[in-house]
Amino acid sequence: MKSIKYIMQLLYVYCIIGLLVIAFSCTSSFDDLNTNPDTTNKVTPAMLASGLILDNVKSAYDINSELLCKRIFQGERVYEIQYNRLGKDNFDRIRNLTNAQKMVELASGSEKDAYLGLYYYLKGWAFYRTTIYMGDIPYSEALQIDAFRYPKYDEQKDVFKGILEDLEKADYYFSNASSFSGDPFYDGDPRKWRKATNVLRLKVLMALQKRADDTSELQIKEKFAQIVLEGNIFEGNEDNLQVVYSDKSGQQNPLHYDNMKWVDANAGTSTIIDPLKKLKDYRLFYYFSPMQALTDPLYLPDGETLLNKNDWNAYQGLDAAGVFNDEQKKVANKMSCRLNEVYRSSYVGVPSIRLGFADMNFVLAEAAERGWISGSARTYYERGIRASFDFVRSTVPSEYNQGMNITDDYIDQYLKEDGVAYAISGTSLDRLKQIWLQAYLASFLHLAWDSYCDYRRTGYPELPINPETNMNDDKYKMPMRWLYPESETNYNKEQLLIAVDRQWDGVESVNKLMWILK
Repeated sequence: MKSIKYIMQLLYVYCIIGLLVIAFSCTSSFDDLNTNPDTTNKVTPAMLASGLILDNVKSAYDINSELLCKRIFQGERVYEIQYNRLGKDNFDRIRNLTNAQKMVELASGSEKDAYLGLYYYLKGWAFYRTTIYMGDIPYSEALQIDAFRYPKYDEQKDVFKGILEDLEKADYYFSNASSFSGDPFYDGDPRKWRKATNVLRLKVLMALQKRADDTSELQIKEKFAQIVLEGNIFEGNEDNLQVVYSDKSGQQNPLHYDNMKWVDANAGTSTIIDPLKKLKDYRLFYYFSPMQALTDPLYLPDGETLLNKNDWNAYQGLDAAGVFNDEQKKVANKMSCRLNEVYRSSYVGVPSIRLGFADMNFVLAEAAERGWISGSARTYYERGIRASFDFVRSTVPSEYNQGMNITDDYIDQYLKEDGVAYAISGTSLDRLKQIWLQAYLASFLHLAWDSYCDYRRTGYPELPINPETNMNDDKYKMPMRWLYPESETNYNKEQLLIAVDRQWDGVESVNKLMWILK
């Protein structure tokens, strides 16, 4: 960026124009984005809120996230991120906050508190996602564009302190707010936004888990426990912050053939399929289609026996770290598990979750297992699994589940199975690994990048690393961060170099550990 000041000013103009285009062109289920032709074209806080919220929630889905966390193998061509090459990130999330500031400036009357709550939620989100990807970033001076042309990089600890304060403000304003206009997901209900804010606060605090015992000023455990005690968090899947797709233009499932022509080259990997098979987990049949070569007579190789589509043997994952040409041949020969037909041929598809009830319960289960809160880790763990199964069976029509219906009785039995039943007699690490695995299985095609960030913190589930195919500089490791933007090297180099020197003795690399991971 030529400086955060310059770009923010320039992008503000473009963003306003873009948001007006969105507001007048969408005919989606996000009805709040539509504009009455009889009303003024003047930019309103509702218009700005609509675009900001939409951008935030739509970030729930990113196929690159699935490639990096090894749940999907892309067999059309080599994607470098699939083989662990991370490049430079950007500060777009921070720059977009200029619209959030304008939204608050334009707000008045009974909606003011709600827009303030939304502003601090979006601010907390933007800085949180930016810092967990790169490390130290501009925070205290980043939005003061008139005062600081070359904003300094704050230490990550201080960035997180600011994020937690921002989200606490969001909680406060939402708690006092009335309903507001321009919200395509929660219909302007501040109670639901307050819950989403507090779920985000829990995730931010858990991201700080490695520093919980040596950074007392952040009160990580204490704040986590207080949020849970106050109870303003998700109570069921109906509270999920998620994108619901439809068959209308502009709102369709992004994985549909019409939107992703190469969708059939996406195949499930052994990293996710093997544990689903081992646990006899019916989500396998809802996530993936069986291998055509073994279930479709048209493709059946000579000497092979035709299998039913609900036969566990009809599902085999690709090696996420395998040699590309070898794995690509399996895709070409129909010996891979494509995404379930609901993702590929249904315009409605499956909603994409940005913040979810199931994931929240796995965070709570980990907190309880670590002694941060007094609740039962087992109860939260089982509640998270039930929530995931309930979501899957309620969003995937029966014609897509290969005849393997998820029933209440099945879920009850699943929770008793070896490897699933909470290992009370095992070690704490054994139980944490169960929680992390279930969170990984439940977040398939949801919560973009969260599984990768959780892996960096926990090292689990173990992701395959093949030194022969790994494009990371260290052939035996997964990368730990994205590099700082090229624009910062060009236009804010002095402050960037100070930050790199402070964190890593002047050497920037994707393999360097940021403060939250040390």
